[in-house]
Amino acid sequence: MNKISLRQIENAFLPAKEILKAENFAGRRTHVIDSFSALISEGANIAVVGNRGIGKSSLARQIINISQGNNELLEKLEIQIDEKLDFLTIYIACGNAVNNTQDLLVRLLTTRDCLLEWIYEIPTAKKEIDKINAGVDLKLIKVGGEGISETSHQSVINEHQIDVIFQNVITDLLKSKIAKDGILIVVDEFDQISNPTGFARLLKSLATNTPGLKFCIIGVASDIQTLIKEHESADRLFAGSVINLPSMAPDELTEIINNAEKSIERFITFTDGAISKMISLANGHPYIIHLIGKQAFRSAYFGGIYELDENYIEQALRDIAEKEADPVLEGRYKKAVASSYQREAVLKSLASCVQADGEVHTGDAYKIAIDKQVDNPSHYVGQMVSDEYGAEIIKVRERYYRFKDSLFWTYVKARPWIFTN
Repeated sequence: MNKISLRQIENAFLPAKEILKAENFAGRRTHVIDSFSALISEGANIAVVGNRGIGKSSLARQIINISQGNNELLEKLEIQIDEKLDFLTIYIACGNAVNNTQDLLVRLLTTRDCLLEWIYEIPTAKKEIDKINAGVDLKLIKVGGEGISETSHQSVINEHQIDVIFQNVITDLLKSKIAKDGILIVVDEFDQISNPTGFARLLKSLATNTPGLKFCIIGVASDIQTLIKEHESADRLFAGSVINLPSMAPDELTEIINNAEKSIERFITFTDGAISKMISLANGHPYIIHLIGKQAFRSAYFGGIYELDENYIEQALRDIAEKEADPVLEGRYKKAVASSYQREAVLKSLASCVQADGEVHTGDAYKIAIDKQVDNPSHYVGQMVSDEYGAEIIKVRERYYRFKDSLFWTYVKARPWIFTN
């Protein structure tokens, strides 16, 4: 057996990055078919929605590959397609700098990784960008001496003018026949936009005036519901092309593990018991498989261990917690439990009683908490719905609660206890 490098070990599982290569992408056959159908459907925008850690960004990357004529995933999944698509595809991940629709459009127009490098090739489109440069105080920095990227902007032109400039640029790009199938703009982390007001109206206008443009929005279901409520005909813009990613099935999660083992030539492997344990802990979230798998492979590599069993998975979980491998989830957990065994016991009791519909009946959870020597568990539930403790629990109605985030619920179930009674 060839010696496997640490680089290979570190990249077998990727909790911090979406899956780019088709060979590493697991499952989701139906959703890939739906994605391709939406790409070739005239007038349809795409929305990929689902909980955190469920694989939305990874599917988005595969949509990008397919839109650019890379059919490797379609072939891998044995999806018979008789053509290769040709979109000019632009990807943008929203962050703190994108607060509203206008910010998003300015970023798309003035960032080299987005539309800017294509705009410079077309004189009429470049004239439109000059209007923005004249009306926006752009602070630009050089990247590697070549490109530019926007770090901040202060607009002195109104939202309508930005909309018009964006529409004119898209029209010019489409007229230039820059790509056979048109332009696809993938907006990841759409839920990070604090005020998306006006986006639905913009989509409707673009659908009428620039029919060769598609948007693919990556976010949560409430984003799309908000857009549809904002504009009376926005529902038609996503008709048949809302791709709602559910929890992954056990065989799909197993495929992730098999792909990781294969990528390191099975230098390190998991026993059947360890795989079952990981799938149970993941609760349908591929992110958890990647998080546990990465920690297990790393420690096994340095420890000279080549077959990992259930006990090793338990150790990996302890290491994840101690090292704060996911500082966001770990920080939320510690905020929720603070310095209280009783609060941690109630949180874990709630997590163990989540029903199929995502709700928790307090009667079930309180019995478990009382068995763990918690006095008055309702008192601690009352605390955990407050902002002081992260508001991770939401009251649905009398005696029924739910976790705000299914990934956090999964982490609560999997994470070893901080306190002992």
